[in-house]
Amino acid sequence: MKTKHITAAILALAASAAQADPFAITYTGTIANSTIPEVHNGERYTVTLVLNDDGDSANSAEWQSSPEEVPCVIWRMNNAGNVVFAQAWEGLAAPNPIDVMGRTATNAAGQLTEVFNGVRHENVPAVPGSHKAQAGLAAPVNTWFANGANGVFSTTSASFDDPAGGVQMTPARWTNPVPFTGNCLDTTAVPIPPITPPSPGSGATPVPTLGHAALALLGALVGGVGLRMRRRDNS
Repeated sequence: MKTKHITAAILALAASAAQADPFAITYTGTIANSTIPEVHNGERYTVTLVLNDDGDSANSAEWQSSPEEVPCVIWRMNNAGNVVFAQAWEGLAAPNPIDVMGRTATNAAGQLTEVFNGVRHENVPAVPGSHKAQAGLAAPVNTWFANGANGVFSTTSASFDDPAGGVQMTPARWTNPVPFTGNCLDTTAVPIPPITPPSPGSGATPVPTLGHAALALLGALVGGVGLRMRRRDNS
């Protein structure tokens, strides 16, 4: 294989691998009026929306008002991130999926220009246990709202709000899309970084990454090129 052909193969491999993962955007807010014993007033919470990649990069992308566009939502409460609730939708044939309103979009640099008008789920206990996970909460989760018109999060017996008037659905309050490679239902504690106030587009611009298999193949290709070049120099 000629060097230019190998280079083309490497570039094609990198491009395909960069599109393999979904993306995530995250909002950071402040807990207020909490009647949930495990959720502390004045501390932070985050809500992460995982977005389908649809075979595309995060540049000049659009995600429309459909549950399939948001396959996973993760809530983390308290500065320690030790109260967690997550839901995954892929393969879920529930009669009450999440409501997704509006769209999310980015510009050519992968920076948010629009965020959904709202994402919400009511009657959460009806979701099968294989598609949800929680940690640090004694009561089942009942309802959550990512919009600027409702309270934020409630269990079957208590709730909390955001002093901003709910989760603010403006691009400046959310991070830019970044590749999401984690397990949606992992409830491991993750400390929540302070963002006061959130800066516009506070998330990093997505950086294409290669998986382990792609890296191994890339290494083999590059190694082969180097070996042939050394043999040519020695001839």
